[in-house]
Amino acid sequence: MRYNQIFKLLIVLLVGMNFSTITFGQDVAQYNHYIANQGLLNPAYNGTRDVISGLLINRNQWIGIEGAPMNQSLNVHGPLEDTNLGFGVSIMNDMIGFSRTTDAMIAASYKLEIDRRRFLSLGLQVGASSIVYDGTKAVTDQYGDPVFAGKQSKIGMNVGFGAYLFEEDYFVGFSVPKMFSNNFDEANETFKNTLDFKNMTMYLYGGYVFDWGDVKVKPTLLFREVYGAPLQFDVSGNVLLMETLWLGLSYRSISDVVFLAEFKPNPKSPYTFRYSFDYSLSSLNQYAKIGSHEIGIQFDFTFNKRAGMRSIRYF
Repeated sequence: MRYNQIFKLLIVLLVGMNFSTITFGQDVAQYNHYIANQGLLNPAYNGTRDVISGLLINRNQWIGIEGAPMNQSLNVHGPLEDTNLGFGVSIMNDMIGFSRTTDAMIAASYKLEIDRRRFLSLGLQVGASSIVYDGTKAVTDQYGDPVFAGKQSKIGMNVGFGAYLFEEDYFVGFSVPKMFSNNFDEANETFKNTLDFKNMTMYLYGGYVFDWGDVKVKPTLLFREVYGAPLQFDVSGNVLLMETLWLGLSYRSISDVVFLAEFKPNPKSPYTFRYSFDYSLSSLNQYAKIGSHEIGIQFDFTFNKRAGMRSIRYF
């Protein structure tokens, strides 16, 4: 990758960090393999690969703490042959405490060719978000608190958008996956599906792949702004061994260290298996002593006679 491209990537990320500090965001499920999960993170990523890709993830967070978050996600996406269009479908299930949020989204993207090697994809997704909140499971010392007075459910629409710039060896993405949120209205003692530009999660991320001797190295960086919380960032480094095994480490600014592993049985295999383990460096580790675990499987296939992707993709 040319040095001026690396410089431009870093400038974009630094500017994004300053921009993100003045925004607010709602809570969205987080995953360690965020670069592999871009179809969930950014609707503009859907369809940017040359094949149909499917991804299934399960994450168990803070094992050992009752009611800790648990997430499952499915994303399937692919290009529409002989066009610049891409499509994707995502289903996400997020459970924490006595609430469950389910999102079902359909994404569409349009890929612009900047030059022979560089592309910009713009994406939009629409769908529905459902929240089921069972306050009767809570143990409180205040009788009659409306927040914990029974079981409620709410279904509302949701919209997200994103942009994704990529070349053979680098990428930069920006997205707001969900613009609507289900917030509790104390005056009416119910949840409301509302559009609030101050209550969204914004992502800015990027990375590149380069050769270091006989191995490939992939550093990545992600900024995530959540309403009512400090700016969060993830910085990761992965190394490809024997063209089949990625190993890496990541640090999350909320004091988590993450071990990352990705295995492909052989370079032409349609399957990729992923595992990650994150451990809190804060006092939380006194309760979640065996950390958080995330497993995932990805498949890539095509209906055409041409097998595999037109070019090797490391993201």
